Amino acid sequence: MQFEPAKTGAQKILAAKMRRENMAFTENQRLEGWEVDIFLSQYYLVIEIDGFFHLSAKQQEKDLRKDQSLQAAGYHVLRFTNSQIHQDAQGCLREIKRFIDSHDLQVKKSAQVKQGSAEWREQLAAYRKKLQQEEETAQD
Repeated sequence: MQFEPAKTGAQKILAAKMRRENMAFTENQRLEGWEVDIFLSQYYLVIEIDGFFHLSAKQQEKDLRKDQSLQAAGYHVLRFTNSQIHQDAQGCLREIKRFIDSHDLQVKKSAQVKQGSAEWREQLAAYRKKLQQEEETAQD
């Protein structure tokens, strides 16, 4: 018999909406020793869905340790409550998309290679020419 992690109704709703948007993710994935509800590996994004038991002080401390551990390992964490998903799943989906769009923009910006200015290249060429002339003069 294989163990199937529990999925709340809210998790099922959000996952279904994400699938309709063709988002690639896994559910109930283990990361850094923690089980996370939804994981979008392409974005290092963890989505946690909190039920009423997450309101207890003990559970909130555990959630904080979990978030800190995941963030220290380079993951981003978004948390939604069951109520948020049941009342406004589309709003939760918009927040996920905003994160993805922001992530994509950061990746695009960091991937841009800035070319040196034309002035800098001209100065470098002039400096090289000067060095070559000095070397030629020194050899004579």
